[in-house]
Amino acid sequence: MELHLSPISQAIALVNRLQAELEALLAVLQASRDQVEVHAVYVMEFRHDNAVNAADPIEVRHLEGADAVEAAFEALTTITLKVGQSPKETLRVPGAIALPKAAIDKIIETNILRGELSGLISTIKKANDRRLVWRKFKDICPKQAMRSTHVLGAPRSINFYWDDTGSSETRHTVSGLLEEWEELLNQNHERRPTFESTLHGSVERALLTSIDLVNQKLLSEELTRDEHVAIRRPVQPHIRARVRDGDSKIKPIICPVPFVYEIGCPKPRIKPLMSYEPGTPARKTRDARLAELPLIPKINLYKYAPIRRPLKPKEDTTSTHADTNE
Repeated sequence: MELHLSPISQAIALVNRLQAELEALLAVLQASRDQVEVHAVYVMEFRHDNAVNAADPIEVRHLEGADAVEAAFEALTTITLKVGQSPKETLRVPGAIALPKAAIDKIIETNILRGELSGLISTIKKANDRRLVWRKFKDICPKQAMRSTHVLGAPRSINFYWDDTGSSETRHTVSGLLEEWEELLNQNHERRPTFESTLHGSVERALLTSIDLVNQKLLSEELTRDEHVAIRRPVQPHIRARVRDGDSKIKPIICPVPFVYEIGCPKPRIKPLMSYEPGTPARKTRDARLAELPLIPKINLYKYAPIRRPLKPKEDTTSTHADTNE
């Protein structure tokens, strides 16, 4: 009889396979340590707390020798949290290294698994169901598990830079947001928690506060249940590189882990990653713009400003020919 697994069970099985394959990859990398050519490896410290402070600079250190090799191997194979790493941040070790073909082939295999895992997770619509997958594993970082390593064929130039988006926003309907919060609130409790039964600073208290604040806006008719709103959160700047691979056009690539390519490729021209100094991020133009100020500052909830499109001038319907009575 054919056994049909739920998406959650399939995802858990895939994570187990990925962990085993990454251990095998690490063994291949360690066996080829003396052949590795390090062309660039950069590291940075983890944040000291969960919150992102947009005013914080980020110091980048350029590693060389054995330290660079060790950091690169760790970035390519580690999907669990390190000491001092917040669950809300990822290990970032950008760079560029040349590896033997056996290691490149193994990385491609793990990339396929990561892609399958990412695709499967995307089919699990409920946030709580996705959390059930990751809770099966100790201290796992979902983003590290699902991110792929960029394998280049004939790299010619790699120019690293910081891409400062400033913040991220997630769009919801008001009813959908309330439903998601209620689900999170009730997931570990037989009865719905109350303010009196929750501790100050707890997740449950934060959810209750958020639900109450939105309900107040519904009562005052400043929101409607089918209205779209956004939750905006500050985010760390992304590390990107403009890459020319062979004869292809230059393209920007997010690159939290080293680019890899086979030994024997000519060393690419590399513009190093510098330390990040905060500035004013460019605001991206969207068809749907957020209001300038949050409707509920405590939870960074924004309404969408109405789109005002320029009025087209009315067509002149006056005849260009004189009226004649012949």
